[in-house]
Amino acid sequence: MSKIKRLPLHEAQKIAAGEVVDRPANVVKELVENALDAGSTQITVYIEQAGKKLIRVVDNGSGMDPEDARICFEQHATSKISSVEELQQIITFGFRGEALSSIAAVSTVTLVTKTEQAEHGIKLFLVHGEMREGAIAACTTGTDISVAHLFDNVPARKKFLKKDETEWRAIIQVMHAFCLDYTSVHFRLVHDGRQIFLCHRTETLEQRIAQLWDAPLAQSMLSFQDSSADRSVSIHGVISHHQNYRYDRSMIYLFVNRRWVKNHQLSQALIKGYHHVLPPGRYPVACLFVDVDTAQVDINIHPRKEEVLFLHPVKVTNLVQSAVKKRLEEQLSAHLKKPIELASVQTQNAMVHQNRWMHPRKTLSFNHITPESSSLNVSSSVSPTVVASETEVINKMRSDGSSRESVHAVSVYSSDAPIINQNIFAQQQAQVESLPQQYSIIGQYNRTYILVDHPEGLFVIDQHAAHERILYEQFGSRFHDADTIQVLFPHIMTFTEYEVDILERYTWLFQQYGIGVSRFGSHQMVLESTPVYAQNISLEEILRQVVGWVEELNHVNEAHLHKALHERLRAQMACKAAVKAGDELTYEHMKKLLQDLDATNNRLTCPHGRPTGWLLSLYDLEKKFKRRM
Repeated sequence: MSKIKRLPLHEAQKIAAGEVVDRPANVVKELVENALDAGSTQITVYIEQAGKKLIRVVDNGSGMDPEDARICFEQHATSKISSVEELQQIITFGFRGEALSSIAAVSTVTLVTKTEQAEHGIKLFLVHGEMREGAIAACTTGTDISVAHLFDNVPARKKFLKKDETEWRAIIQVMHAFCLDYTSVHFRLVHDGRQIFLCHRTETLEQRIAQLWDAPLAQSMLSFQDSSADRSVSIHGVISHHQNYRYDRSMIYLFVNRRWVKNHQLSQALIKGYHHVLPPGRYPVACLFVDVDTAQVDINIHPRKEEVLFLHPVKVTNLVQSAVKKRLEEQLSAHLKKPIELASVQTQNAMVHQNRWMHPRKTLSFNHITPESSSLNVSSSVSPTVVASETEVINKMRSDGSSRESVHAVSVYSSDAPIINQNIFAQQQAQVESLPQQYSIIGQYNRTYILVDHPEGLFVIDQHAAHERILYEQFGSRFHDADTIQVLFPHIMTFTEYEVDILERYTWLFQQYGIGVSRFGSHQMVLESTPVYAQNISLEEILRQVVGWVEELNHVNEAHLHKALHERLRAQMACKAAVKAGDELTYEHMKKLLQDLDATNNRLTCPHGRPTGWLLSLYDLEKKFKRRM
């Protein structure tokens, strides 16, 4: 008896559908591409339950006559090509005739369509690929296609669909890509009866960005264009400058010959163009369009046409990287060349007077302090006032148990302040006796490292890493009971609507950490209270980071997600609140930091795994100076 059997056609279609359609976003992509290929200038997309319940696309394109409407659901039925040789010159989206056949095989489809010349349209109703109904319909020119109950007949595939918010995010990205690619088309997106965006046709890409996200971002985008020496590759688009960045790659959109693609080489080339411009772990906003000879790119390597293969990838990536780098350098050069107007003497004095109460930086540089030495280096750039206020603030920090007790104390700038009283330093040095007897503080090196005279050699402590670990452990025990400060004037922060949806779901998490935020309209959050320890932290930046984490961890279950968010938020807040490399520390601060570190668990590394200190042994030092062989 033969072991090999022919699968029924409907079963084979369901299996094949998985290569083309594996989530609702794929359906949206295929249907909108068909609408664009039909010459549509107005496209409306209706989504219910993140596309699991309904996906409906309505367009004003050329439509189909009854014969084409019936044939379009057959496998490999296409109007775009007639032979494989034509693939090299293909410029339309759908060309393999698999999309509608695959979609219909795993859903319930309703199609209403009409051409401009026809008096009536046609309505078709299909269930799992089988035609159930066909009738004349009164409708306008164009196509209205609905896909309902996706994967209901393939439960094994349906159970692998992700959470609604994840599937919805994928749909949003697809729709944003179409909006950015086709600025001359009117797009409208509706989710569960709520209009998400309405994008009228625009003349420029920047205007479209303003419609999708916000006007300030659009105004800050930098346009650029370039081409290879032989003109076989050209690129253009817009990129964000160095002050606008994201915590994930979700706003990097790459297009090849007007087709949205996912290409790691292109993405890396773009990011390399920002080398030494953006902080680590930060990504630009970019819309990059690559136009290449159709003979030098293969768009048929992926079942869903999401990836492309370049014949000469190095040529393309080098062009992208150099063009981005060049444009950023041009922008920075133009900024540096702007004339600087000096304020009047009266204005400068007013600014100095204001800064007396606002500036958080230190005025004193304790570069070398030991119990045996009374020599102190005092910065001569400004004259510090008597630091009695500083001592008072330090004592208050200790008395109320603030987690910022080893962060900079307040210092005051004044143009007419007296020279500091040296008795203050004597008082600080007198407290050295409370330090452990086995080591003493030498001083601060490069405003980054604390040098300690250790019995076994020179111990070098990274002040930021050490303080970060201290705060991280302290926050673990008392973070949830953090004292908060009500914001006198609530701060409005602008995000995308999707980001606001995410942040609104996690307001309970922020509240536990003393951050009071709430939704304020469709694109904004309002900051109402902050924790005491976070007065100098950009909480808007923290919120954006949380959105990036939620995106990154969308594959884990709720319990693991909440645990990960707690840990990451705790580490991030500790990092932001800790002293930084470049901060000058007083002897008192250095001593307190070392004492806290000595009493801290896991003190060998910071929460990110970097060492807090490093011992340069006396033996190694003596070998360097040829005292030992």
